[in-house]
Amino acid sequence: MLTIIKLILYYFAYQLGFSALFMGLSHLAIPMDMVTMTSLAMLASTLVMAWHLIHFGYIRLAQDRYREVTLPVLGVSIVFVFAAMYVMNLLIEQANIPNNMEETFIAMSGNPLGMISLALTGPLLEELLFRGAIQGYLQEKTHRPWVAIVAASLIFGVVHMNPAQIPFATLLGMIFGWLYYRTGSMLPGIVGHILNNSLACINMVLYGNATIEEQMSTPLAMWAWATVAILAGGAAAVWLNRHIGREETGAR
Repeated sequence: MLTIIKLILYYFAYQLGFSALFMGLSHLAIPMDMVTMTSLAMLASTLVMAWHLIHFGYIRLAQDRYREVTLPVLGVSIVFVFAAMYVMNLLIEQANIPNNMEETFIAMSGNPLGMISLALTGPLLEELLFRGAIQGYLQEKTHRPWVAIVAASLIFGVVHMNPAQIPFATLLGMIFGWLYYRTGSMLPGIVGHILNNSLACINMVLYGNATIEEQMSTPLAMWAWATVAILAGGAAAVWLNRHIGREETGAR
């Protein structure tokens, strides 16, 4: 547990440190708007935290086998992630859970640095940290995969500190964690996470803070797509459960 606490503290310390650094630079030498400062701080802290995980051995690149996933498994994993993403977004909107970071994310999505941070480097780091380092550590210590998956996902959700993101990130984290455990590779989670965040950024650029219902032509279309997503996601989950396994992939 001490290892996990240390990693989370480093995660926030790098964010706070680089936020203070770029704020100071903006006041003293290079004037920047808040979106640019936030984006630069996120990019810098993400890269340094990723280096930290690799340099100090929390992530062993040679052993985490990013490429040992077949294209069918990767493709069906993406279908599973997208279906779950749509349904969870819809349910969270229907529950009217407040999104305290919505305006910040919309502003960052319209900034090239913000887009890179939200859609690329952020998801990559989060998979390295929460799946590779934290879930991997818990799997080795507890020998209880579901305990590791649920615990890492809960931590992943809580660190977002945004009411609308906490349940979404927790549930999506469980999907990524299950895929990591069953395939032995972080690649499905990394690709799925990047595509999820990229789609969210593009959606915010195109529609701002419009809800799914407002983006659809009718409520019937919204729920029809939800039905399609549930069926597709269920079929994808069944297929994955039958075609991937730790013994088959040599997962650790």
